[in-house]
Amino acid sequence: MVCLMLAALSISSCKKFLDVNTNPNVAQGLTAKTLLPGAELYVGTSLGVEMQIYGSFWAQYWTQSPGASQYHILDQYNPGQDEFSTSWRNLYAAGENFFQLYKLADSAKLKQYMAISLLMKAYTFQAITDGWGDAPFTQALKGQYADSNIINPKYDSQRVIYRGILACIDSANKMISTSDPLAPGSDDLIYGGNMAKWKKFSNTLKLKIYMRMSAIDSTTAKAGIAALYASNAAFIGVGDDAYIGYGYNSANKSPLYAEEVALGSVQNLVASSTCVDSMLSNNDPRINVFYEQASAVGTFVGIPQGYYQTSYASGTFSIPNIYVAGDAADPGSTNTPVNLLTSYESLFLQAEVAARGWATPGQDATLFAAAISANFNYYSSALSATTGVTGGAACTAYMAGGGYWTNYPAAGTIAQKLSYIITQKWFSMCGNQGFEAWCEWRRTGYPNFLQYSQSSLIGNNFPKRFLYPTTESTTNASYPGLQPITSKVWWDIL
Repeated sequence: MVCLMLAALSISSCKKFLDVNTNPNVAQGLTAKTLLPGAELYVGTSLGVEMQIYGSFWAQYWTQSPGASQYHILDQYNPGQDEFSTSWRNLYAAGENFFQLYKLADSAKLKQYMAISLLMKAYTFQAITDGWGDAPFTQALKGQYADSNIINPKYDSQRVIYRGILACIDSANKMISTSDPLAPGSDDLIYGGNMAKWKKFSNTLKLKIYMRMSAIDSTTAKAGIAALYASNAAFIGVGDDAYIGYGYNSANKSPLYAEEVALGSVQNLVASSTCVDSMLSNNDPRINVFYEQASAVGTFVGIPQGYYQTSYASGTFSIPNIYVAGDAADPGSTNTPVNLLTSYESLFLQAEVAARGWATPGQDATLFAAAISANFNYYSSALSATTGVTGGAACTAYMAGGGYWTNYPAAGTIAQKLSYIITQKWFSMCGNQGFEAWCEWRRTGYPNFLQYSQSSLIGNNFPKRFLYPTTESTTNASYPGLQPITSKVWWDIL
């Protein structure tokens, strides 16, 4: 069963997937062990293709190749509703699988499966509401007759969804045990059933949710974080990164690389000068991991956002590297994992908490440096392969090199500190957590040097949300109407 699901989920995002209220994968004969990996793969496919591409364009890591045309609409800030259909369907299919997994595990008294299903449901619905805003939540996943047969689920506000996903995490925390002999094993594609790491995942996800709320509902966020730290919560650290691995057989391509192959291996994705120029100006060696040198000039060259109509000679601009699955012609791209929560993301979140003075005050500079080090550590083997220097040595040289974004303003204002924390988070997430980087830019406004696309059809504005797919307008009587792409989501108050 897992292999069949794997093959289905590794194909191009252009294929049709499951409807919100119908999930044929939830069938008679399924068990918790077969349902868990399929549900996790739905999340990996969603984050690894459309959400990675859109996030990486709008966070300005990538732009459209002047020699291709697949993603013109992204640089134009003018996607149609159906551009988002696959991610919407995959995420709701994941939610349905986690919902059914919880019921199966409950009937079999498998508490660790129940806990994972709740944590991943929370993760999935945060991705949905952060991308689309209001969405079906309280009445979602109940389209089958056994689950109330709700075929027109109402749209809940983001505030309601956030409260709901926090409740899921709280319920999961009460179930997690590191000594349960009935915990998952290899059927858990993220942590292999390591419940100590799932506990760290739970705490880190909760911290991320509270930080996303920090501007719109600071009272709740601050109190929640205080309670989290008072409980001596352990967070994701080096070696605890939550990701789904790919590339161990021909049917298990990294989702983005599978998409590139399905599109004829055309190199649609190229380096954006916004990120390339920033990394070059700071002598950041991670540029060797995230991008390939322009072959004709022997250095890194980005294209300004939306300049796909300009003529560029072959080999005069960089493309994303295999380590972010961005080289459409190199099978090495197939091995790239899809990241869910990373060590460096966790440490940057903790640095922000300290910078705001909400917990561990005075430790923000240390946590800032630790977060950068964690990113270098994550890509240590890739740095060794591309520069001949290990991640640790490369990080030491980078931090001592005097680059602007390494000189953390320990005595500065909160705004000054946040500009460094989030901008370094942005560097770290280049091409590997594109959707998350775009979310953080919308939340904080950092980095503050993004450029309007030359091809923008919405003037001097940036995209602020995904569009609801047309399937919602045609099949869900509770559909609230189309929101413009410039309409902000709940927590985006900038």
